[in-house]
Order: sequence, then C-alpha cells, then structure tokens
Amino acid sequence: MSFPLPLTEWLRAAARPGTRVLLGLSGGVDSAMALAVLQALECKVLCVTFRNFAQDEPGSTTARDGQDARELARSLGAEHFVHDLSGEFTSGVISPFVAEYLAARTPNPCVTCNAEVRFPALIRLAAEHGCTLAATGHYARIGKDESGRPVLMRGVDLEKDQSYFLHRIDPVHFGSLVFPLGWFRKPEVRQAAARLKLPLAEKAESQEICFLPDDDRSHLFPAAEAALVGPGDIVDGQGHVLGRHRGLIHYTVGQRRGLGIAASEPLYVLELNANTSRLVVGTRSELHKTCVRTDRFHKAVSDFPDNGPGLENVVARIRHRHRGVRVESWRLDGGCLDVGLAEPAAGVAPGQSLVLYRGDMVLGGGRILAAADQSGRR
Repeated sequence: MSFPLPLTEWLRAAARPGTRVLLGLSGGVDSAMALAVLQALECKVLCVTFRNFAQDEPGSTTARDGQDARELARSLGAEHFVHDLSGEFTSGVISPFVAEYLAARTPNPCVTCNAEVRFPALIRLAAEHGCTLAATGHYARIGKDESGRPVLMRGVDLEKDQSYFLHRIDPVHFGSLVFPLGWFRKPEVRQAAARLKLPLAEKAESQEICFLPDDDRSHLFPAAEAALVGPGDIVDGQGHVLGRHRGLIHYTVGQRRGLGIAASEPLYVLELNANTSRLVVGTRSELHKTCVRTDRFHKAVSDFPDNGPGLENVVARIRHRHRGVRVESWRLDGGCLDVGLAEPAAGVAPGQSLVLYRGDMVLGGGRILAAADQSGRR
C-alpha cells in the first residue's frame, strides 16, 4: 500500500533513507503518524517515551499513554524505550509553574517543558544513541533563512500550529530537529492514520495540562497561600465589591466565564492581585493594550535587532491560537523587550509568552510581565 500522505521534497532531503532518528513517542495520534512518516522515508527510527512523574497510577491518562506508545512501537516494528524525566520535570516545570502563580502570573508549562526539559533530553539521548536527528509529532517546521541557517517556522496548518510552544528551544538544536507533521494539516493526518489502520487514529486529543488531568491545581500550593487558593473579593477598577471568586489560581487575564456576576455588560478579568486576594474585572475595552513588556526574551534567530523597526512585517502573538497583531516598534534591553502594537490586543496575560514572527519564521519571544494602553494605563 502506498503511503497516504505526500512526502514533500523537504522531508525527503531532511530525513534520507537510513538516517537514524530518535522520535519522542507520546501515545497520541500525532506522534504515531510522525513515526509512520519517518518509516515511509526509510529512516531507522528509535522511539522514546518520557516518564514525567515518579509514579503513574494504573489507569491514569499518563499510564495509558505510555502503554499506547509501547504497543504502537511494537505494532510498527520500531524499537522503544522509556526514559525517566520525573526529577527534571518536577524541578523544571512544576516548581516554576507554582512560582508563577505565587507571583500572580498565569504560566504556560508547555513552553517551559519544551525548552528546559523535553527537547534538551531528546537531543541528548539522540546523540547518546547515535541518531542524526530528533523528532516529535508537533505541528511546526524547521526551515532555512536567506543565509541557509536552520530556523523554526509555523506549521502549514495554522489552526493546529504549535510553534508558539517551541519558541524557546535553543536555535543551536534546530539543525538536529525534524517535525514530520509540520507540512500537513490535522484532518489529513487523521485520515491517513485511519487508512493505515493505526490503533490510535480516533484517539481524542488531550486539552489539559499533563500534570493536572482534573484541572485541580490547589494541591500544588501550601495551605499558607490562602490568597491564591482560597476565596476572595471580585472588584471593579474603583474597588467596588461585585462578588466572590473561588481562588486566584483558577483565573487568568481576559477570562470571562466562571465569574458568576450579573452585570449590564460582559465583564472580564483584568488583574490578579495576590497581595489582597482580589480579582479585578472590567469591560472588554479595558482589556485592550498596545504596549507590552516582557522579560526572559529568547532570540530564535541570530540577527534579531535590538530596536525596531528594522524588520518588516513582524507580528506578535500573545497566546496560542492568537491570530497575531502587527508590531510597530520594539526595544530590547538585556533580556527585556518592550513591544508597541499597531492595534489593541485583548487579554494580554502576565506569565504567558509573547512570540514574534516574520511571515512563518519565529524570531523570538519572552514572558509577558505587564501591558498598558495608549495612555499608559495598565
């Protein structure tokens, strides 16, 4: 049977027959199809599944995924092993996740995990096992800039694109990475998986944080942090009490649902105040920001200029699935980047990432610290 997806010339050039590839196999349909694509290219694929938790209860989501990965690799005749990352995951992902909430920010653990834990481990293990490339089932691409240097790019399926979560990977690794699914759209991938009769073709996608399968994060915080875990007042910008919230850890800037407030117009979360345990809400117009300050800025290209304009057609995305807003200017000072947006963006949440793109190419990104409107009001 012929392979049901067109194997692009770029993929054929990146992963030639006989190339040894270490694939991160998660137990989902995407990594399963990444394995199928690499095998169709006649690569020699070794699969690894990471154990992120010291103990997985039988029947848990992570335990089932691990079992699915083992069975899939066996069914396709690929070698497979499990590598324990539980210590690195706790210190590098869960602890920073808690620290961000303690600072009244909304963290993005997937960005942290990819940059600090998953991909460093994948690259290291690839070298240890004599693999030329490392791969995952992410919807992103590795391309080349005008000088021929490898760069991170958006996947062709803009609805599924996951480059936002990968922007902090060290560019030195780009030449050793391949994302086989970045050149395809998700419906094509599911249809191909069904035609190949892969056992995971209809498996539902996980929409949850892997270490919070029930979305209950209260157990991560010590009892002393009552301002975050316990209830408090919901107030407007003038401090008028409008209702009660169930704990700041359950809210993020831009959120509308779950407030339980009757008002003449929809209200949105504007601010989380950990010092007073207050949740500040307001109208949608009050969410609109044109100036964003970030820290921990990470350059994904070597020639990123310290001041803009200097690159044309630069777009900023402030969260996953955000369509992006054109950037008018920026100034990079050390690890801090100040960005001026051409039009207001709603729901700029401290703790999330602002990622810059030129076309499909990722230029870099940083952690959002604060945002203001044109008048300077935060």
